[in-house]
Amino acid sequence: MHEKIETRSVLFRGRYLLLERLNLSLDGRKAGIREIVRVPDAAAVLPLDRDKTVHLVRQFRPAVNRVLLEIPAGLISKGESAGETAARECEEETGVRPRRLRRLITYAHAEGYSTGFITLFLGTDLEYTGSVQLDASEHLYPVRLPFQELIHKVDSGEIVDSKTILSTLLTREITAD
Repeated sequence: MHEKIETRSVLFRGRYLLLERLNLSLDGRKAGIREIVRVPDAAAVLPLDRDKTVHLVRQFRPAVNRVLLEIPAGLISKGESAGETAARECEEETGVRPRRLRRLITYAHAEGYSTGFITLFLGTDLEYTGSVQLDASEHLYPVRLPFQELIHKVDSGEIVDSKTILSTLLTREITAD
């Protein structure tokens, strides 16, 4: 199975994303069109205390028109590793910095139309810096809750964010004793 790109055109270029239309030849027999969103890769971390408390953020997401409870996350800056991004974003958004990161998974978060990958980490050995430093465009609130409560929120469908669901389920498997 191969889709050969015949032509490529830019439909939109923004600060964060690029939207392209690809005209394809499908196995040399028929034509197809794909619209692809090109975005930077990202990293996220589930910060977990020794007492099994998690540090999350609550923020409004206009794309889904809802306030979501999520793990700290952000775009990987040029020259920065996924782990460095995860630790930095965690501190900037929650005021805690994980001294230990365990990579959970890297996955394509919208593979049908987007180029973006996100790497998830479990963050432990947390250092409380109190250094919440939001970007000018960020409007979010740090939230702390027991890990078991987060699991319940995932199981009940209250959490709809894929990175938070996946990191919670993977962490539950790791920490099940």
